[in-house]
Amino acid sequence: MKALYIPLCLLLMLLFGCQGQDNTNKPDNTNDETTSEETKNGKQDEQKTTDEEQEEQVDLSQFFKPDHSVAYFLGDGNEFATYTEKTTRLNDQYVGTIVDNGGVTMMNIYKIGDDKIEIVYKEPVDMNAQFPDIEEIKAMQPIETYFAAPLEVGTTFGNWKIIETGATLETPYKTFENVIVIEEVDDQYVNRKYFVEGFGEVKTESVMDTDQGEKYTVTSTLEKLTTE
Repeated sequence: MKALYIPLCLLLMLLFGCQGQDNTNKPDNTNDETTSEETKNGKQDEQKTTDEEQEEQVDLSQFFKPDHSVAYFLGDGNEFATYTEKTTRLNDQYVGTIVDNGGVTMMNIYKIGDDKIEIVYKEPVDMNAQFPDIEEIKAMQPIETYFAAPLEVGTTFGNWKIIETGATLETPYKTFENVIVIEEVDDQYVNRKYFVEGFGEVKTESVMDTDQGEKYTVTSTLEKLTTE
């Protein structure tokens, strides 16, 4: 900045002329600066909250197996605990599975929402049964909640509760990390399901009380996964 040349007499007049004047007419930018800083911090906090919400929001459609895949589950404790599961992505909102345990073939249809997955159809069918058309499926009413967010310990839906996240699970197929475990507790049994993002349900476990006062356990664990 260029220096300004001011005559000595004018400088003295300015100096002495300013004496005795109060500061009531001086602009006070303190509040403006504070308000500006608060606004800035508010926007940052708002952006942070939005980012956190986006990070916490999970795509529940990823808790199913790939489209046109066939999963083979190895059973233990019961002859019908071994089964196959065929998965079909009916559209972005609906997923269908055909489960065959050698005794019965079940068709299941799931509706995927923002914060939960609901079962809208669950009936025994023939081996070669076809899924209903999508308009018919859209008219179906929820039967029960299959899985729900937030994916954290303590979340409940129906009779189920998330009891563990970030678990490690060894299966014949592979060792999974970040497993989510849900549990259903009754007076005579405890049921557990193990979910993994990208695979959905990879193990089920039922622990029942016998008449002899002992525990009887039945498990079905993912052994193989192929794509048709």
